[in-house]
Amino acid sequence: MGTVAARNAVVATNGYTSRLTPWLRRRVIPIGSYIIATEPLAREVMARLMPMDRIVSDTRKVVYYYRASPDGRRILFGGRVSHNETDPRLSAPLLHAELAGIFPELATARVSHSWCGFVAYTFDELAHLGQRDGLFYAMGYCGSGVGMAGYLGMRIGQQVLGRKEGTTAFDGLKFPTRPFYLGNPWFLAPSILYYRWRDRHGR
Repeated sequence: MGTVAARNAVVATNGYTSRLTPWLRRRVIPIGSYIIATEPLAREVMARLMPMDRIVSDTRKVVYYYRASPDGRRILFGGRVSHNETDPRLSAPLLHAELAGIFPELATARVSHSWCGFVAYTFDELAHLGQRDGLFYAMGYCGSGVGMAGYLGMRIGQQVLGRKEGTTAFDGLKFPTRPFYLGNPWFLAPSILYYRWRDRHGR
């Protein structure tokens, strides 16, 4: 442990926001996202299953998203397969079953990798950046962090430096929370159950 002195600091913890910044922790909902990678597949199989080599996401309430790996040999498949957070070793066969439901010919394809990480949702489903208690922050990308984190990270850096090009459409937005929410998403499991029910019944 040590001490670091800085004129400005940026909190960019997103789904890993902790008790160290309680005001921010009350405003982001950490949600585990689970992903698998298949073993290398034949090129003709990849060409048939992913002919346009694009990222795919479905329209369910509890979504699945998938794409070809950068080398074009595997399918990376992710989503939410449990009501509560779990271990990637347990989520892997569940994700594989969902993958095989979309691509039946992959029912016998093996999983080579399985991992997880936390994304951060917000109560208004918007990303947020700003300044609070002397700290700058950018977080709450609601599953779009690959694009939004880079963009807002650059903008909050420009704001720290006082540059006018740091202005964004997200400036000045209220960052809402809910009564009694302290950062532990106790409501997540029943919410997932409800949305899975809606997905099954097409609502």
